[in-house]
Amino acid sequence: MYHETHGKGPALLILHGGLFSIPLWPQAIEYFSKEYQVIAPEQMGHGRTADDPTRPMDYHAMADDTAALLRQLGIESAYVLGWSDGGVVGLDLAIHHPGLVKKLAISGANYTPAPPPKPGEIEMTAETIPTFVRECYERLSPDGAAHWPVVFERLKRMWQTQPNFSPSQLGGIAAPTLVIAGDRDFVSPEYTVELWRAIPGARLWIAPKTGHGFPLERAPLFNLGVDWFFKELPPAR
Repeated sequence: MYHETHGKGPALLILHGGLFSIPLWPQAIEYFSKEYQVIAPEQMGHGRTADDPTRPMDYHAMADDTAALLRQLGIESAYVLGWSDGGVVGLDLAIHHPGLVKKLAISGANYTPAPPPKPGEIEMTAETIPTFVRECYERLSPDGAAHWPVVFERLKRMWQTQPNFSPSQLGGIAAPTLVIAGDRDFVSPEYTVELWRAIPGARLWIAPKTGHGFPLERAPLFNLGVDWFFKELPPAR
């Protein structure tokens, strides 16, 4: 499992979105590594971590892989920041590996399978994905450019059937949690509010005039808000 560490200080785990990799989310690493020890892994089939077609793409498996990495690095607990699929992995970590999660911030995350495209939206396929995402995969992947449509279809099957967190699982999250989304995210504000309400004591941040790419599109604001949440005293429960 390819990973990088940057900076010194309290451990902060950064979890990329689906089909993304470390070079496609540099703003967070640059910002947080000034005061934190940033740990940035690349999940199976992403970036420089090879795909294993004998293993199904699975959020829980990704969380288990990530937990094993933290333990291998000697990290007892960490602040966790996850975007999109990384937010789903963050939720799974908080549910199944609660001792590893000091605080959790998730952006654009879903707790049920991804909704279908809205009217007028273009369905995401291996061909319609933004060019810079595909080019980065082809440049980094040890599986080669020809594996791109294979890994995309494997991820698509996961998106269509996962995640499936139950109300009791979300209600059992003990880590202080910040739930973030743009008001133009692919998950609706109403859906995000439902997720926020399901997690005891969670904070909510809906950013106006902002889409799913909030961590990239408005990086200075996003990073500042997450940093404030990590540094504030734990909220009363």
